[in-house]
Amino acid sequence: MSKDINLEKNLISVELGPQAKGFVSFLAKDPSLNRVIKDFRYGYTRASSFFKKKIPKIKLTLVYSREEMNNLIGHKTPSWFVGYADSSSKIFMFSPSVFDRESNHNKRDFRKVLCHEICHLFIRKIHNSYEPVWLEEGLAYYAAGQKSRLKDNNPIFNNPKVLFFIDTRKRWDKTIVSQPDVPYALAFLLVDFLIRCYSKDRVIKLLMSLGDRYSKKIFCQKFRKLYGKDIEVILKEFFSRQNE
Repeated sequence: MSKDINLEKNLISVELGPQAKGFVSFLAKDPSLNRVIKDFRYGYTRASSFFKKKIPKIKLTLVYSREEMNNLIGHKTPSWFVGYADSSSKIFMFSPSVFDRESNHNKRDFRKVLCHEICHLFIRKIHNSYEPVWLEEGLAYYAAGQKSRLKDNNPIFNNPKVLFFIDTRKRWDKTIVSQPDVPYALAFLLVDFLIRCYSKDRVIKLLMSLGDRYSKKIFCQKFRKLYGKDIEVILKEFFSRQNE
Protein backbone atom coordinates (compact mmCIF):
# COMPACT_ATOMS: atom_id res chain seq x y z
CA MET A 1 0.00 0.00 0.00
CA SER A 2 1.43 3.39 -0.98
CA LYS A 3 2.18 6.08 1.54
CA ASP A 4 -0.43 8.45 0.07
CA ILE A 5 -3.14 5.75 0.27
CA ASN A 6 -2.29 5.24 3.95
CA LEU A 7 -2.59 8.98 4.51
CA GLU A 8 -5.84 9.34 2.59
CA LYS A 9 -7.79 6.45 4.10
CA ASN A 10 -9.39 8.76 6.69
CA LEU A 11 -9.92 11.66 4.29
CA ILE A 12 -12.92 12.78 2.24
CA SER A 13 -12.52 13.95 -1.37
CA VAL A 14 -14.49 16.64 -3.19
CA GLU A 15 -14.33 17.48 -6.89
CA LEU A 16 -13.77 21.16 -7.63
CA GLY A 17 -15.67 21.37 -10.89
CA PRO A 18 -14.78 21.96 -14.55
CA GLN A 19 -12.97 25.28 -14.10
CA ALA A 20 -10.49 24.16 -11.43
CA LYS A 21 -10.21 20.62 -12.82
CA GLY A 22 -9.19 18.95 -9.59
CA PHE A 23 -9.97 17.27 -6.31
CA VAL A 24 -9.23 18.07 -2.66
CA SER A 25 -8.90 15.38 0.01
CA PHE A 26 -9.43 16.60 3.58
CA LEU A 27 -10.51 15.69 7.10
CA ALA A 28 -14.28 15.97 7.52
CA LYS A 29 -14.05 18.58 10.30
CA ASP A 30 -11.41 20.78 8.67
CA PRO A 31 -12.71 24.36 9.16
CA SER A 32 -10.55 25.71 6.34
CA LEU A 33 -12.06 23.67 3.50
CA ASN A 34 -13.90 26.57 1.86
CA ARG A 35 -10.74 28.64 1.90
CA VAL A 36 -8.73 25.77 0.41
CA ILE A 37 -11.21 25.34 -2.44
CA LYS A 38 -11.17 29.09 -3.13
CA ASP A 39 -7.35 29.19 -3.06
CA PHE A 40 -7.09 26.10 -5.27
CA ARG A 41 -9.33 27.67 -7.89
CA TYR A 42 -7.34 30.88 -7.71
CA GLY A 43 -4.03 29.03 -8.12
CA TYR A 44 -5.27 26.87 -10.97
CA THR A 45 -6.71 29.84 -12.86
CA ARG A 46 -3.54 31.89 -12.37
CA ALA A 47 -1.24 29.06 -13.51
CA SER A 48 -3.45 28.12 -16.45
CA SER A 49 -3.51 31.73 -17.63
CA PHE A 50 0.25 32.17 -17.22
CA PHE A 51 1.23 28.95 -19.00
CA LYS A 52 -1.72 28.94 -21.42
CA LYS A 53 -2.46 25.30 -20.64
CA LYS A 54 -4.93 23.16 -18.70
CA ILE A 55 -4.21 20.12 -16.57
CA PRO A 56 -7.08 17.70 -15.83
CA LYS A 57 -7.64 16.28 -12.36
CA ILE A 58 -4.95 17.77 -10.17
CA LYS A 59 -5.36 16.21 -6.74
CA LEU A 60 -4.57 18.17 -3.57
CA THR A 61 -4.28 16.17 -0.35
CA LEU A 62 -4.21 18.13 2.89
CA VAL A 63 -1.73 17.01 5.54
CA TYR A 64 -2.33 17.60 9.25
CA SER A 65 0.95 16.88 11.04
CA ARG A 66 4.70 17.05 10.55
CA GLU A 67 4.83 13.31 11.20
CA GLU A 68 2.49 12.67 8.26
CA MET A 69 4.60 14.92 6.04
CA ASN A 70 7.80 13.15 7.09
CA ASN A 71 6.23 9.78 6.31
CA LEU A 72 5.25 10.99 2.85
CA ILE A 73 8.74 12.29 2.07
CA GLY A 74 10.53 9.39 3.75
CA HIS A 75 12.72 11.50 6.02
CA LYS A 76 12.56 14.34 8.54
CA THR A 77 11.57 17.63 6.91
CA PRO A 78 12.64 21.14 8.02
CA SER A 79 10.19 23.62 9.53
CA TRP A 80 9.97 25.68 6.33
CA PHE A 81 8.84 22.67 4.26
CA VAL A 82 5.05 22.81 3.86
CA GLY A 83 4.28 20.77 0.76
CA TYR A 84 5.31 19.41 -2.60
CA ALA A 85 4.00 18.38 -6.02
CA ASP A 86 4.86 14.95 -7.41
CA SER A 87 5.13 13.72 -11.00
CA SER A 88 1.54 12.39 -11.17
CA SER A 89 -0.39 15.66 -10.75
CA LYS A 90 -0.67 15.26 -6.97
CA ILE A 91 0.05 17.95 -4.38
CA PHE A 92 0.49 17.31 -0.66
CA MET A 93 0.31 20.36 1.64
CA PHE A 94 -0.38 21.25 5.23
CA SER A 95 -3.95 22.38 5.72
CA PRO A 96 -4.36 26.08 6.58
CA SER A 97 -5.81 24.85 9.88
CA VAL A 98 -2.31 23.66 10.92
CA PHE A 99 -0.12 25.67 8.52
CA ASP A 100 1.46 28.01 11.07
CA ARG A 101 1.49 25.39 13.82
CA GLU A 102 3.35 22.75 11.81
CA SER A 103 5.73 25.16 10.02
CA ASN A 104 7.45 28.51 10.40
CA HIS A 105 5.17 30.01 7.73
CA ASN A 106 2.24 32.32 8.37
CA LYS A 107 -1.08 30.79 7.32
CA ARG A 108 -1.50 33.80 5.00
CA ASP A 109 1.24 32.20 2.86
CA PHE A 110 -0.99 29.22 2.05
CA ARG A 111 -2.53 30.61 -1.14
CA LYS A 112 0.73 31.55 -2.85
CA VAL A 113 2.52 28.38 -1.74
CA LEU A 114 -0.35 26.30 -3.13
CA CYS A 115 -0.22 28.29 -6.36
CA HIS A 116 3.55 27.68 -6.47
CA GLU A 117 3.02 23.92 -6.26
CA ILE A 118 0.29 24.02 -8.92
CA CYS A 119 2.71 25.92 -11.16
CA HIS A 120 5.23 23.09 -10.79
CA LEU A 121 2.70 20.72 -12.36
CA PHE A 122 2.22 23.08 -15.31
CA ILE A 123 5.98 23.43 -15.74
CA ARG A 124 6.27 19.65 -15.81
CA LYS A 125 4.07 19.63 -18.91
CA ILE A 126 6.64 21.87 -20.61
CA HIS A 127 9.87 20.37 -19.30
CA ASN A 128 9.95 16.84 -17.91
CA SER A 129 12.92 17.37 -15.61
CA TYR A 130 13.51 19.27 -12.39
CA GLU A 131 16.91 20.61 -13.48
CA PRO A 132 18.22 23.23 -13.73
CA VAL A 133 16.48 23.67 -10.39
CA TRP A 134 16.88 27.45 -10.27
CA LEU A 135 14.93 27.82 -13.53
CA GLU A 136 12.01 25.66 -12.42
CA GLU A 137 11.81 27.07 -8.89
CA GLY A 138 12.30 30.64 -10.05
CA LEU A 139 9.56 30.32 -12.65
CA ALA A 140 7.12 28.73 -10.17
CA TYR A 141 7.93 31.54 -7.71
CA TYR A 142 7.33 34.17 -10.39
CA ALA A 143 4.13 32.66 -11.79
CA ALA A 144 2.67 32.30 -8.29
CA GLY A 145 3.25 35.99 -7.55
CA GLN A 146 5.65 35.35 -4.69
CA LYS A 147 8.28 37.88 -3.70
CA SER A 148 11.94 37.62 -2.74
CA ARG A 149 13.02 38.23 0.84
CA LEU A 150 16.69 38.31 -0.11
CA LYS A 151 18.39 41.67 0.44
CA ASP A 152 20.46 43.14 -2.35
CA ASN A 153 23.46 43.44 -0.03
CA ASN A 154 23.53 39.69 0.55
CA PRO A 155 27.08 38.34 -0.11
CA ILE A 156 25.65 36.01 -2.73
CA PHE A 157 25.48 38.95 -5.15
CA ASN A 158 29.26 39.17 -5.13
CA ASN A 159 29.64 35.78 -6.80
CA PRO A 160 28.81 35.79 -10.55
CA LYS A 161 29.13 31.99 -10.71
CA VAL A 162 26.57 31.35 -8.00
CA LEU A 163 23.93 30.21 -10.49
CA PHE A 164 25.80 26.96 -11.03
CA PHE A 165 25.82 26.34 -7.28
CA ILE A 166 22.03 25.80 -7.45
CA ASP A 167 21.49 24.19 -10.85
CA THR A 168 21.38 20.50 -9.83
CA ARG A 169 19.18 18.93 -7.18
CA LYS A 170 22.21 17.95 -5.10
CA ARG A 171 23.75 21.43 -5.13
CA TRP A 172 20.38 23.10 -4.52
CA ASP A 173 19.70 20.91 -1.49
CA LYS A 174 23.19 21.56 -0.12
CA THR A 175 22.62 25.34 -0.30
CA ILE A 176 19.19 25.07 1.33
CA VAL A 177 20.64 23.33 4.37
CA SER A 178 22.83 26.32 5.22
CA GLN A 179 20.72 29.17 3.78
CA PRO A 180 17.07 28.13 3.18
CA ASP A 181 15.87 31.43 1.70
CA VAL A 182 18.81 32.06 -0.63
CA PRO A 183 18.23 29.54 -3.46
CA TYR A 184 14.53 30.40 -3.86
CA ALA A 185 15.13 34.14 -3.69
CA LEU A 186 18.03 34.09 -6.13
CA ALA A 187 16.13 31.83 -8.55
CA PHE A 188 13.12 34.15 -8.46
CA LEU A 189 15.20 37.30 -8.95
CA LEU A 190 16.98 35.86 -11.96
CA VAL A 191 13.81 34.57 -13.63
CA ASP A 192 12.14 37.91 -12.90
CA PHE A 193 15.10 39.63 -14.60
CA LEU A 194 14.94 37.32 -17.64
CA ILE A 195 11.20 37.89 -18.06
CA ARG A 196 11.36 41.66 -17.60
CA CYS A 197 14.34 42.13 -19.92
CA TYR A 198 13.91 39.31 -22.45
CA SER A 199 10.23 38.20 -22.21
CA LYS A 200 8.33 35.32 -20.66
CA ASP A 201 8.07 33.53 -24.00
CA ARG A 202 11.84 33.20 -24.22
CA VAL A 203 12.01 31.61 -20.77
CA ILE A 204 9.31 29.12 -21.77
CA LYS A 205 11.13 28.36 -25.04
CA LEU A 206 14.32 27.75 -23.07
CA LEU A 207 12.53 25.19 -20.90
CA MET A 208 11.01 23.51 -23.94
CA SER A 209 14.42 23.24 -25.61
CA LEU A 210 16.02 21.32 -22.74
CA GLY A 211 16.12 17.55 -22.69
CA ASP A 212 15.07 15.28 -19.84
CA ARG A 213 18.62 15.01 -18.48
CA TYR A 214 20.38 18.19 -17.34
CA SER A 215 23.83 19.03 -18.67
CA LYS A 216 25.49 22.34 -17.87
CA LYS A 217 27.25 22.32 -21.24
CA ILE A 218 24.08 21.68 -23.24
CA PHE A 219 22.13 24.19 -21.17
CA CYS A 220 24.71 26.90 -21.90
CA GLN A 221 24.58 26.07 -25.61
CA LYS A 222 20.77 26.24 -25.69
CA PHE A 223 20.81 29.47 -23.71
CA ARG A 224 23.25 31.16 -26.09
CA LYS A 225 21.28 30.07 -29.15
CA LEU A 226 18.04 31.47 -27.73
CA TYR A 227 19.33 34.64 -26.08
CA GLY A 228 22.20 35.46 -28.41
CA LYS A 229 24.50 35.83 -25.39
CA ASP A 230 26.39 33.52 -23.09
CA ILE A 231 24.73 32.90 -19.72
CA GLU A 232 27.77 34.48 -18.06
CA VAL A 233 27.08 37.76 -19.90
CA ILE A 234 23.44 37.73 -18.77
CA LEU A 235 24.57 36.99 -15.22
CA LYS A 236 26.88 40.01 -15.25
CA GLU A 237 23.94 42.17 -16.40
CA PHE A 238 21.78 40.70 -13.66
CA PHE A 239 24.28 41.16 -10.85
CA SER A 240 25.23 44.68 -11.96
CA ARG A 241 21.56 45.74 -11.78
CA GLN A 242 21.10 44.10 -8.39
CA ASN A 243 24.06 46.06 -7.04
CA GLU A 244 22.95 49.43 -8.44
